[in-house]
Parts: sequence; C-alpha cells; structure tokens
Amino acid sequence: MTVQKGQPQKYVGQRVSRVDGPDKVRGAATYTAEFDLPELAHAVLVSATIPHGSIRSIDEKAARAVPGVLDILTHESQGIELKPVKAYPRGPAGTSVLPLQSPRIEFRGQPVALVVAESLEAAQHAAQLLEIEYDASDFRATLEQGLHGLPLLDRLPLPPLGHSRGNVKKGLKDAASTFEATYDTPVHHHNPLEMHAVIAAWDGDERVTIYEPTQWMQSAQHTLAAMLGLEPDNVHVISPFVGGGFGSKATTWPHLPTVVLAARKLGRPVKLVLSRAQMFAAVGYRAATTSAYSVGLDDTAHLTAMKLDAQTQTGVSDLFPEQVGNVPKMLYANPNMDLKYTLIRTHAGPNIMMRAPGEASGSFGLEVLMDELAEKAGLDPLEFRRRNHAPENSDPESGKPYSSKHLLECYDRAAEAFGWAGRNPEIGSMRDGHTLIGWGMATATYPVYASAATARARLCADGHVEIEAGSHDIGTGTYSILAGIAADSLGLAIERITVKLGDSRLPKNGYSGGSRTASSVGSAVLAAAMGLREELMEAATHDSASPLFGVAGQDIHPRDGGLYLGETDQGEDYIAILKRLGKDQHEVYRETIPHEGSQKHLDQLKAGKDGSVAAVAERFARHSWGAVFVEVRIDPDFMTPRVSRVVGAFDIGQVINAKTAESQLTGGMVWGVGMALHEETHTDARTGLILNSNLAEYHIPVNADIGSVQAIALDHPDFHVSALGARGAGEIGIVGTAAAVANAIYHATGKRVRETPITLDKLL
Repeated sequence: MTVQKGQPQKYVGQRVSRVDGPDKVRGAATYTAEFDLPELAHAVLVSATIPHGSIRSIDEKAARAVPGVLDILTHESQGIELKPVKAYPRGPAGTSVLPLQSPRIEFRGQPVALVVAESLEAAQHAAQLLEIEYDASDFRATLEQGLHGLPLLDRLPLPPLGHSRGNVKKGLKDAASTFEATYDTPVHHHNPLEMHAVIAAWDGDERVTIYEPTQWMQSAQHTLAAMLGLEPDNVHVISPFVGGGFGSKATTWPHLPTVVLAARKLGRPVKLVLSRAQMFAAVGYRAATTSAYSVGLDDTAHLTAMKLDAQTQTGVSDLFPEQVGNVPKMLYANPNMDLKYTLIRTHAGPNIMMRAPGEASGSFGLEVLMDELAEKAGLDPLEFRRRNHAPENSDPESGKPYSSKHLLECYDRAAEAFGWAGRNPEIGSMRDGHTLIGWGMATATYPVYASAATARARLCADGHVEIEAGSHDIGTGTYSILAGIAADSLGLAIERITVKLGDSRLPKNGYSGGSRTASSVGSAVLAAAMGLREELMEAATHDSASPLFGVAGQDIHPRDGGLYLGETDQGEDYIAILKRLGKDQHEVYRETIPHEGSQKHLDQLKAGKDGSVAAVAERFARHSWGAVFVEVRIDPDFMTPRVSRVVGAFDIGQVINAKTAESQLTGGMVWGVGMALHEETHTDARTGLILNSNLAEYHIPVNADIGSVQAIALDHPDFHVSALGARGAGEIGIVGTAAAVANAIYHATGKRVRETPITLDKLL
C-alpha cells in the first residue's frame, strides 16, 4: 500500500502490526461462544418455516422426553413477557416483532421456540422432534413479488428519502441527448466468519450479564433493559472480540432476549450459537434494489438533468431504507435532480445496514450509467467523469463546500498506477493471446459520520498505560489504532499500552459502523492521553524535586516513557512522577464532541442513542473519495470473467495505521468483486424460504478469484471532521468496485449487464 506521508510519528500513519494479533494466532482472544460459565446450559433456536401466517399448534411431548432437556420456550410459555421497544429509525432495527409473544408469523426465520438442554446435542435432537403446525397466509417474500403489491410506507415515520433541485423536466427537454436505463442488485447476506451468539447469566432478578458479539454494546444494553423493564446499568454487555459483523451485529435481534428469558426462567446461564442457515434467516440482509434513470446531456457532454426512481425492499416492520440515491444526488455536478424513493414491504424480515449500505448498491447503477453516458458522448470513461466532477467548493446536494476533497488526485494516482493511458477504447480490442482483456473504472465515495465519544487513560505504577473505551474491535484493528494514538501522545512504546474494549461498563461510545470508529473513538483516546500527559507535566513542572521544575510546558516533549526538555536528558520517566504524587495510578477521563456537533450529541450517546453528526453538517459536506480501476480476463469460448487486477486510490483523511487501512480498503475492493460476479441470495417464490443458506451455495470470492489488488491512500488530514484529521476506511473500498468490474466486462465483450451478479448466463 502506498501512503503519502503527513507529519511523521512513530506509530500514527505507519504500518503497525495488530497488537492483538499474537493472541488471535495463539487462540487466546476469547470470542463470545468460547466463554465458559459454571452450569452453562445449551440452547437451540427453532425458526418459522413459513414467511407469514400463524402457529396452529405446538406438540412438545417428544422433544421434552429427550434426556437432558431442561425447558422449551414458546409463545405458550409463562413468565416470558417482553415490553415493546421503539423501532428503527428511533431505535435499532429488528425489535418491533418481540419473540415468543404471539402465534403470529410476520417474516421467514422468525423465532418460534427455544429448546434448552444440558448439552448441545440434546438440544439439537429435541429441536428436531418439536412438531409445529402452521396456518399459512399470503406473503410477499421478494422485491419482485412486492412490486405487484402495495408500496407501503405507513407503519413508521421516516426521514425524507427523496431529493429535488432545479427543474428536471426542463433539463431533460433542453438536453442535446437523453438516455434511460434500469439497474438492479439482489439480496445479499452478511455472513461474518463468527456466528451470532449469546450467553446470558443472571445475578438475582434485576441484573444480567450478556456475552454477545456486537457492533453496538449500548444498543444491546438499552434495548434489552427496555424489553425487560430493567435499569440499563443492570444489563452488563461483554464483547471483547467480534469476528466480523458488516452491519448485522449493529442491532439487537430477537434471539438475544429469547436466551435472556430462558436464563432467567431456568436460573442458570444459557448459551446459544446460531447455525449458518439461521444467519440467513433472522439477522438482517442487504435489500434488493432497482434504480430507473432518465438522464440528459448537453452538447459538451455535461449532465443537464438526472431523474432516479428507486425501489428497494424492506420488512413488514422495522423499515430500513437501502438508500441507493445517496451517491447519485451528490457525486457529480448536475443542476437538475429528481430522486423518488419507494420502500416495498415484504415478509423477508427486517433488512439492515450491510457494508456501505445504499452506497454499495447505488454506486453500481450510477457508475455503470456513467460508463454508458461516456460511450454515448464518445469520451473516455475517466475523461467523462472529470468533465462532470463536482468542484470542491460546492456539494451538488446541499450547496455547501466540502470539508476536504481530493477526488481528482485519486483519479490521477489510480490511473497512473493502473496504466489507464494504455487503454484501447475499442470494444474487444485488447487481448492476451486468445484471452479478451477489459479495463473499467468507477468513482467511489462514502459519507463521513462522526460520533460523540468518551475514553479514559490510566497511568499504572509500572509505567504502562491503560486505555479504556466502550467500543468494539470488529476485526478492523481498533485495538491497534487506539494503542498507536496513545503511544504517540505519551511517548511510550506501543507495547506499554493496554487497550480495553468491549465492555458496557467502560466509557460510553457509539456503534462501530459507518466508518466512524477510528475518527470518533480515536479522538476521545487522543484527548484522554493528552489530558494525562498534561496533568503529569503540570505535576512535574510545579514540583521542586523534579528535574522539570519551572520548565515551560511547550518545551517539554514526551518520549522514552517520560517527559523531557526537548532532545536533552533533562527530565524523568512517568514512574518517578507518579511516585512523587504518592499514587499507584493516575487517570484522566475525557469526552469529545465531533466537529459541528453539540452537547446534544454527547447527551444522546450517554442515553444509549446514536450521538452522530450527519455527513452534511452545518458548515461542510463531509465525504471520503476514491477511484477504482479493474482489469478482467475473459475466455471468449466460455465467457468466464476473471478479475486479474484491481487498483484503487482513496482520499480518507489522515491514515492512522497504514497496515490496517490497507486491509480494510483491499477487503472492500475484494468484496466489490464478489458483489459483481458471485454474491446473491436466492429465495423460493413458492415458499418464501432461502434456497442457498450456506457458504457452499452462497458464492463469495476465494483466493483463485482475486488477482493483484493495490490500495493507495492519499493521506490528506481533514481536521474539519476530527482532531485526528481521520475519516474512515472500512466501507469506501466496496463502493464503485462492482460497477468497475461490469464496465471492464463490457469493454472486453461488448455485453452491457445492468444487474448483479454478472454470471455466465448473462454473458452467453
């Protein structure tokens, strides 16, 4: 990975290996399903086999006869009442349909029973013997089926999804040429390596401890407290490591309160691990979308108008919009825009955010469209995008200046590294022997969200420092990022920093999603570490026994585990300062409010809500930027596309850890290849059930599918976003990549495919 260096530091901006890497390699990093509590019982969730209707009867006799079975919870059980919780967007998705409270079935995979036994094998056997009869009702399980029903938006108030500016009708009428096309993306499922799991253990009737892999501890804590009528502080959530989530673990799904109810009823800890098939059933998905465009160009190949009718599916309740219009309404200079958005309710269950929600799906249609418009205008695809580039001082959606924008540099850096200048524009003209070569590209962008955050820094008697933040490491490297920030701030070796995450009793933080954790939590850790340094410096400079007595603070530098006058030896280590204070530790707690935020955002965070500032804030529109270039190789006899090269350049602000940033950007681009060629959830229209609910038939890229992948980070700090100048690297890599693959396939074959995945049948 190539990084343009900013202000040099020992750790921030450098390639730093994961501080938690050795524990993960040795198996010492404990994930949820690996916690072992005394008298732990095992649970198996039973899911509905119809997408809509009601339970007629449940026969538990054979199941209860299995040796070791402790209990079976169904809607007929006593003492399992739950209180309703406000649902998305005022709370997390997946909470409107409370589990086991009614015989009604509102979505496929809805939990209908929980079998608890002394062993997992006994619970699995009993679950198979449970006899459930249903009365099925009419259903709409897919977007296609839903389009034949009513487009409903009548359950919950949603923020306005549409956008309008200028006069689209006039812009299309006055255009030198117009173009219309529709682009589709299917349902996708998250499939993190670690399954969703829960361990619940009660301490009396008012306190419960939850072990759960979560991207948002405060969501689990506050949602569960509301359901059970508990004080939030009496719900303790522990989640030190999360084996991937991609959005599916950012909310509270029905299996969590179900296990908690079972543990309370039995008076002993209960563990549940979902099966891979259940991961497809009841923990969210990326909704299918369709985007119908009408676009106008003037005689200089500039956009004059764009009309977008977007339709996406959602659940019966917990409506979640897959906002495919997010990218089209702001990415290019276009005076006239009309975006209309319709949610189609289906019985597929609640959908939820999945890596770059809205942007990943929406960029596919927009960036294939831009390729088609470039061809219509007789221009190179990159030149066409440059011509329609929105200037740095004007976000087309809001009219506000961007906080920082280096998209043109992304184009330059990626195109040069890829060798785009050598592209022959003629379709099918580039070959390597018999193999067709295609080159395509696309633009990437992702909004910048920033959250209020809190952190604590503690100096211990042996000179090491503990950093505490109630955030999460979902596999992205949060432990390492925060350790590097603290180490540089205090002049310590990174090995002398211990980062504590994944516990709801630690200082409060928001959810790890939307590429906000590094910037938001990192800013709080920076403030806490700097606060600790300043208080120790104050103590030293006012202590006549200190070598730094009377020295001006601005002349003191942290290094070598202490504070020193410039580059001289005059100074002392932190252990000496702490000893003279007569303390065995000294800690500092700090709260940070994101730039363009307010006390309101901090108060929301403390109340267990999302304390984030939107991308389009009061003064600036804040986005990250990128450009992705792709090479495909296609055997003309079999029309099998292979991606041989991917090069992406990204403007993501200050790079905190070049190694983990590369991992995130590369992983995003690989996922974009999978989105283009492999990934699709198949639903049986007759039953509403998923046909490929396993990783044998739900296709994702393997090593053989991926060639060379190069990520370039520009590393221009954006201090309008945070004190660190950082934005986020987690999601932007997937944005535009699927379209770049589709555009490369067209360049090689002349076959324009407007839906994903681009499978063999669509190319023959």
